[in-house]
Amino acid sequence: MTQATNDPLRHLVAGYPKLAGQMGIMPEAAMFRTFSALNARNLLYLQAELISLEKQLLDSESNDSQDEKRSRYALDWFWLSQSKQNEGNESQLQLILEMRKKLKEYNKALIQASTLANLKEPDKWDLNYLQGFLMTKEMGSLALIGDDATTWGSVTNPKGYSTDLVALRPRQNEDSFSNWVSRSAVITLFRCGCARFKKASRVHGDVGFEDSTIFRITSWFTSIVASLIPIASILVLYTVHSMKARLGIIAGFNLLISTCLSTLTNAKRSEIFAVTAAFAAVQVVFVGTNYSASTNGAEA
Repeated sequence: MTQATNDPLRHLVAGYPKLAGQMGIMPEAAMFRTFSALNARNLLYLQAELISLEKQLLDSESNDSQDEKRSRYALDWFWLSQSKQNEGNESQLQLILEMRKKLKEYNKALIQASTLANLKEPDKWDLNYLQGFLMTKEMGSLALIGDDATTWGSVTNPKGYSTDLVALRPRQNEDSFSNWVSRSAVITLFRCGCARFKKASRVHGDVGFEDSTIFRITSWFTSIVASLIPIASILVLYTVHSMKARLGIIAGFNLLISTCLSTLTNAKRSEIFAVTAAFAAVQVVFVGTNYSASTNGAEA
């Protein structure tokens, strides 16, 4: 993208304020570390503490069960809750209360770690954009100077980013064909000078092309291809009379439609198999019907 004169971040100080502002107007660039190793370490420590508490609690329960009065702790919560007042031996109760507090902390950390693990990685396009933004003159010669300066890599070291980065709102992931077209088309349009016909966005301050527009075009293209392949198959099979050639044509069109499904759509493998098999069946039925009609016509 080309930097426009109406910079929406001009009122922000270079550094964290301007970087945060950029992430605010472009959520796809809001990418942060999950600190997966530190989260795992924290879970390991909490797990070790709980295992120790569990062992102590089992020993305490076993010891209390040997006493006539304290054996009631395992049978009635009321007696266990009153153990401090009644017996003066509340170790089991203290362990349960401590375990309850630690479990709450552990479960919360476990759920948070699971949520973080399911967040998607940032798109390489957005990561490269952020690396370039950190090097712009608006961010100054030294955008960030702390230990976190290399978190996203840099233009000179694009692969030096942290491996546990996730995006708060990942870019829409379409089929491989649409993704390829969206990236190639934007670069081509800028190289061809088409950007001069567009006005800078009031939100981003840049001249750009929306992914949704390109995805809409690829969707139209996919629909047209999906309509033409069956028609082309029937036309070719109708004009060819050799059975061997027809079988080869059926195989070729099956390969074509499975390739199109893999590249032009997000179809699953099972869906690709189902559609390919159904398409092959339709072609075979057409060939069989056409062959029978031709044979009957020749006999007549």
